[in-house]
Amino acid sequence: MTEYSLSICIPSKRNLEDSKASISSAIGFCDMTGSELVISDSSGEKNKSEMWNTIPLPFMNYIKNENEKESKWSDNWYNGIKNCSGDFIGVVSDDDIIINLEKSVVDYKEIGQTDLAGIKPIISLWNSKQGIYKLNNFNIDGITAIERIKQYQNLSAGNNTTYYSFFKKEILNDIYKLLKYHPTKGGYLDWSISRACVASGKVLYDASKLLVYKNNNWFGDQEFIDRQAIKLYEDCGLGEIGCYMSDLFHALDVFILIMRKKSNIPYDEKLEAAEHALDFHLKKLINNFNRAPHFFKQVTNEIEKTNHQENIALKLENALNILKVQFPSLVDDYLLFYEKSIESKWGEID
Repeated sequence: MTEYSLSICIPSKRNLEDSKASISSAIGFCDMTGSELVISDSSGEKNKSEMWNTIPLPFMNYIKNENEKESKWSDNWYNGIKNCSGDFIGVVSDDDIIINLEKSVVDYKEIGQTDLAGIKPIISLWNSKQGIYKLNNFNIDGITAIERIKQYQNLSAGNNTTYYSFFKKEILNDIYKLLKYHPTKGGYLDWSISRACVASGKVLYDASKLLVYKNNNWFGDQEFIDRQAIKLYEDCGLGEIGCYMSDLFHALDVFILIMRKKSNIPYDEKLEAAEHALDFHLKKLINNFNRAPHFFKQVTNEIEKTNHQENIALKLENALNILKVQFPSLVDDYLLFYEKSIESKWGEID
């Protein structure tokens, strides 16, 4: 059985025509680098699966997601991730392009650093109007989890494409396995996932690899971008109010994922990072409320009681109270998500 140091995972939902360029680029990349390719297809398109299954490539595993009608995007991602065998996994969207530029100076098989969470290809942002217009090629090399979280907040500048780094298998597998318990499985989860990965270790870039990220969906004037953001929350059932209260969800999600029981980070270090992330978003929620209180009429009393300087248990209780008023149907699901991740009852962090 072939052992792979790197697996490329494509969770694919697009039809054959729209995903063909991406999958073809991944085939070329894996052939050149001796990597594994795992495709989890939730499109339900028969001619697509027939085409790729007839190509005899020893490094490719094409999996038809049998539950494509019921599955969420995160389910399809996990279906691909759990079937990858590489030490590192790079998830590639089925409209993006991945390229091997030259032989890497990094031997992925020989990487033994315990403080390394991932290797990042150079990520270029592309759209149909401007072509390539920005590069993501910064390192995240802080010593502690909170240093890396702060570093990523500053360097990302609203660009979360580090999400497509080649992360260690155990980190991605652990996080995406937990997401089956997430209350909404909303498309906004990428930021919380990225920061949970970054908290787990350094992310250093490999200049010999290039990922072309197609950014048509998030390129335009502010009105267009705001509409796209609202759509993320509407699509998962939270409505427009979900977008205005997005920092409540970010606060809870990133705290729960960083504090997951199976994290490799020393307890005190992950608690420091998780509390920082919780505070960061609770402060933003309070600031947004102060600027535009009319969006938060239903939870005015609960937000006014929230104080980011309180102890962690009280901050979590305040956040839960906001949920109880604005999104009561999510409360039990968040209690379960917390328990499955941290293996404690809500507010307990030992």
